[in-house]
Amino acid sequence: MLYRTLGPTNVKIPVIGQGTWKFGEDKSNSKREIEALRFGIENGMTLIDTAEEYANGGSERIVGEAIADVRKDVFLVTKVSAKNCSFKDVIQAAESSLERLYTSYIDLYLQHWPSQQYRVEETMLAMAELLEKGLVKHVGVSNFNSELMLEAQNALGKHPLVCNQVGYHLNDRRIEDFILPYCRRNEITVMAYSPFGYAPGVFGQRGFPEEGTAEREILENIGKKYGKTAYQVALNWVIREEGLVAIPKAANRDHIRNNLDAIGWELELNDLEQINRAFPRLSP
Repeated sequence: MLYRTLGPTNVKIPVIGQGTWKFGEDKSNSKREIEALRFGIENGMTLIDTAEEYANGGSERIVGEAIADVRKDVFLVTKVSAKNCSFKDVIQAAESSLERLYTSYIDLYLQHWPSQQYRVEETMLAMAELLEKGLVKHVGVSNFNSELMLEAQNALGKHPLVCNQVGYHLNDRRIEDFILPYCRRNEITVMAYSPFGYAPGVFGQRGFPEEGTAEREILENIGKKYGKTAYQVALNWVIREEGLVAIPKAANRDHIRNNLDAIGWELELNDLEQINRAFPRLSP
């Protein structure tokens, strides 16, 4: 497994983790979801991301069951809902997440979305309180622009903002305009969700290139050089530099094996240039 440094800390996290959106929504899938998480952990994918909003806490329960006897080996990420971002509610939300996850601490706690009700300062003061209590080891945000990240950093004071979790894939490169440069300058890890693209219609963006399209053919041809698939090329591109990690959802062993094959090799410069031409960066 390839590791990256978390923000300005000395903590190392896997460059590819496991996303759990939709986990816990259908109880008939629970066993399969737990088995997939366990398989990923056994193969070095010990970064696991969840959130209290996923299946109304159901995802956290699945994760908690999956990691119960290997908790010390896992870097656990969860998120507080934007509706729970008052000082009091952040504390209560974290305590509830801890119960569902069957753990005494969260490795990385994120504000899931910017709140329309509560100021970033209030939320981050609560995050600092959780850090002081030892319930949370590190603090970050999700879906924040550079201005809001600066607000969060200022409010945290002596505690660093270590991560911004954002959507990032070949057909959505908007973070490269402002968010990614800001994170580079301030040693903030960018954790990419949906690295293969969003579901149809989500955020108004396109998903993964369909078979038969020119874009898909370019990825497939690049992949042939390395003995990789178009998906593995796309995932390798997302994690192509220091400071970038990805959390693709992987609900079965085959997906996990395929994701693991996206690491251990690097795209050559001419391949990166081809990708840039085929998937141009569009300003927001």
